[in-house]
Amino acid sequence: MKDELARAIALLERHVAGARWVPKENLHLTLAFLGRVDDHRISEISTATAEAVQGHVDFSVRLGELGAFPSTRRARVVWAGLDDPTQGIAGIADSVGESMQSLGFPREKRAFEPHVTLARIKAPHPVVLDETLEPISFAVGRISLFESRLGRPNAVYSEVTTFPFRR
Repeated sequence: MKDELARAIALLERHVAGARWVPKENLHLTLAFLGRVDDHRISEISTATAEAVQGHVDFSVRLGELGAFPSTRRARVVWAGLDDPTQGIAGIADSVGESMQSLGFPREKRAFEPHVTLARIKAPHPVVLDETLEPISFAVGRISLFESRLGRPNAVYSEVTTFPFRR
């Protein structure tokens, strides 16, 4: 999947001005963004996340269409959608969001749209996203807790722990 997204980025880079493209190794789907977290809270976050995924089982998703937030007319983010026919991602996102809210983290107010961010654009402007993604399907059997550290030229993501689903 990351190879296909990297291929799309290489094609789009030539047509989308002013974008900061996400390197292949940083491509990911965010279920819940927690912001700055004190180290002493990692244990409780891990425990709550483990409990949140207990009732979930493996599922498959497929790369979908390219899009932009808030729209292609005023793009700030270019993304690749994920088709989630069984609502597996949506279910996990809801469970994780609920468990993080119980720990005092604010819940995202916007509806969850499964996507992988490909680029961020500093000043909103129109984009043409006429490339298509190969509709690659892949199995999802776990989620991970990542720490991100802002840096130049890109953030550095470190996997803290993983949470496998029930088999």
